[in-house]
Amino acid sequence: MKILKRILITVGIILGVFVLLVGGYLLVIILSYNRIGTIDLEPNNRTSKEVVEVDQELSAVSYNIGFGAYSQDFTFFMDTGYDEEGKETCGTQSWGKNKEEINTNINGSINTLKEINPDFMMIQEVDTNSTRSYGVNQRDIFTASFETSDFTFAVNFHTMFLPYPLYQMHGIVNGGLLTLSNYKIKQAKRVEYTVSSSLSKLFDLDRCFTENTIDVENGKKLHIINSHLSAYDEGGLIRKQQFDELNAYLKSYKESGDYVIVGGDFNHDLLTNNPDFTYTETYRPFGMTLKDPDWVSQLFDKDGNSPLESGFKVVASDNKPTCRNNDIEWIPEKTYVCVVDGFIVSENIDVIEHYNVETKMGNKNVDGFAFSDHQPAFIKFKLL
Repeated sequence: MKILKRILITVGIILGVFVLLVGGYLLVIILSYNRIGTIDLEPNNRTSKEVVEVDQELSAVSYNIGFGAYSQDFTFFMDTGYDEEGKETCGTQSWGKNKEEINTNINGSINTLKEINPDFMMIQEVDTNSTRSYGVNQRDIFTASFETSDFTFAVNFHTMFLPYPLYQMHGIVNGGLLTLSNYKIKQAKRVEYTVSSSLSKLFDLDRCFTENTIDVENGKKLHIINSHLSAYDEGGLIRKQQFDELNAYLKSYKESGDYVIVGGDFNHDLLTNNPDFTYTETYRPFGMTLKDPDWVSQLFDKDGNSPLESGFKVVASDNKPTCRNNDIEWIPEKTYVCVVDGFIVSENIDVIEHYNVETKMGNKNVDGFAFSDHQPAFIKFKLL
């Protein structure tokens, strides 16, 4: 009986210590939680080009670089999906493979953008000092590689320490939205999105978009907006609120007559039921037969309507997918793919050309998604 009593006391002490540690951690993370909010940003001015000319051909790219971790054989522990038989699948990894591979992917993304050579770049998931990407300051690498471009950076993921998954804790995260411009950014702002009000907010991104304002020769302004909507909110309810908030901002631009281009990762299927295409739930983009992952929301309803403010249009391309699911490795013809990256443009902008860029020869020696789970979306345009 004495031995059993000692065992029970020992077990009780261990459980008590565990509860105190977990409770203490949760208390600390709750007390330390804060949102950055809507704030002005200080542009880093390095270009000599002061104004954009009307009727001049310009180009832009939106690219989610996936904090440099998403090689072709990378799977992510939060990504679930379905196989051909409808059985649920799930990724496993939380960090990039190693620091060398992070740098390889970052430099591959940079070289891809240099080949495209756009005037404006809206880049998402850029880490500065994170456990998951081995402390590599990706913002500094990008800005040094495009040394004559103006840039702004806004943090949208900042956390003291994420203790999950237990086998590879996500750890400290510092990352954000990087915007680069070949024309002088005169003003910039970080605008807060609504996020979940539940405890899940403690482990989610501090969602936002950035507004970068550039002078136009006719006295108007060009607003380059870099946006990243939520991905894992159940039913897409938070994403809907975020889209409503973006719409409210777009409405103010419409009234001023300024030019607007929103580029980003919208975490919505931009092709299905889009009236510019013929895709439906049965005739799906890229011949997909797999069930949509739970994180994919639809932007357009069955009648081809979107929540977008009138006077603006969605510009999306279907030549190549821009996003792969990370429940399994990248396997062409097998991995789930879609288009969630693209643009929203005001009607006073003439879209000349748009397409998605396939990144080539990743670490599995196949084409597609070579350096990230996303691929760049490209647009060429003129201001009217």
